[in-house]
Amino acid sequence: MSFVDSLLKHSPKKLSILLVDKRAAPGGHWNDAYGFVTLHQPARNYGVESSKLEAATAHPELLASRAEVLAYYKTVLEGWQAAGHDVRFVGGASFDFEAGAYTAADATTAVAAGTVVDARYTENDLPLHTPPKFAFDASKIDVVPPNELPARAENGRSRYCVVGAGKTGQDAMLYLREKMGVAVESLAWVVPTDPWITARDPPAPQRQITCMEFLAAALDAHAAAGAPAGAADDAAFLQRGFASLEAAGKVYRLDGAAAPTKFMDATLNGREVGVLKGCAPSVVRRGRLASIDGSGALTFADGSTFDLPWADAAATTTFVHCTAGAFDFGASAAEAKRPIWSADGKRITVQEIFQFPGFCFNGAVIAWLECQPALAPDEKNARCEQPPPGGGDAAAAPTPSGLLGALGRGHPLLVSLRNLRRWYATPGMGEWLHGLRLFSLTMNGYTLDEGKALIAKVHDGLVAAGIEK
Repeated sequence: MSFVDSLLKHSPKKLSILLVDKRAAPGGHWNDAYGFVTLHQPARNYGVESSKLEAATAHPELLASRAEVLAYYKTVLEGWQAAGHDVRFVGGASFDFEAGAYTAADATTAVAAGTVVDARYTENDLPLHTPPKFAFDASKIDVVPPNELPARAENGRSRYCVVGAGKTGQDAMLYLREKMGVAVESLAWVVPTDPWITARDPPAPQRQITCMEFLAAALDAHAAAGAPAGAADDAAFLQRGFASLEAAGKVYRLDGAAAPTKFMDATLNGREVGVLKGCAPSVVRRGRLASIDGSGALTFADGSTFDLPWADAAATTTFVHCTAGAFDFGASAAEAKRPIWSADGKRITVQEIFQFPGFCFNGAVIAWLECQPALAPDEKNARCEQPPPGGGDAAAAPTPSGLLGALGRGHPLLVSLRNLRRWYATPGMGEWLHGLRLFSLTMNGYTLDEGKALIAKVHDGLVAAGIEK
């Protein structure tokens, strides 16, 4: 949707667009998300270029509910059509890329498209559709995605074990405590890895941290530590950055004694963090869960076992599956990574080229570049470097699950930095970026000159630290 919106806004010629989606309505994965989910990042940085999502929500932190997001995308589609754009949405359909045809309601229709845009590569993995990463016997153990929690409140189950510590697991725990009123002693929370969490409410006048500002903070912390050698070789550079942000109130952790090893840009405010910290007695830190046996006992990847602290665990416990890893993009992970633009420019594959918060931003950037007739496909691709599959080379830190390690050259943060430097060097693109509501530096009030200065400072600092060339 973001790609299409920016394409319509900036294309030098009139377009005819067919949107084919397996879901019945626009809004992508939001159609399948659990009902109590809210947007993680600020609404002012989400959606499409031409329409403000923040105008549709009254939340003080500019979040948006599932219903508000779906209503927004419905309005966006209707707005294109009302403006006279030739845009048609076909829901409940599948597309055959080889045949150039879609199938809906058992009928197949050929499409004579000049360009085919494959936007599946950033489709989120959801517990509703992604199997749990642990084994269990479904005839003996009640395992549900978060979507089914409201119904479980009515079926007599009084105890819950939440598996996963990402934003989905955090949401599930908050819902169980605050909406369902489940006591801490009736909860177990399997936390495989402790995460750093972005503060949605940093002390004024500070703003929610973004990826380029994080690199700047990490460089400041590196300098404060005496600029130790080997900054590119281990996780210390990134971890010092997070520690400095924690001291400034810009990130949280759930346990001061547990060193976080993961970051997926989940956001919480101080009240929510307080609720989750209050769940400490229920936390189980044994690493990855491997299986749940017929009695409800947990076995972990290291071979250790854990019995839930109540009788008849299998009969009384609902196990909540929050292990999908939303940004693993499993739907496309089995396919080889490809250039965004094919050599002939007739196929575009929307993929990640910029980090947090950047989900919708990536689509807008690719569309803007598509609308530049002076740029050949190879020149567009040269401005859109992608992180290597699996998160980077052997020295790169994040895997698709967001684990933190060394800041190797293939690290998505460094790829983002290099891409932004390329975009600032592209005539007219910097001006567009700093008028774009989806760009994180625009969201945080940076002018074009301030953005360029920040990126130059970060690049020079990384070069001096031996991290970037």
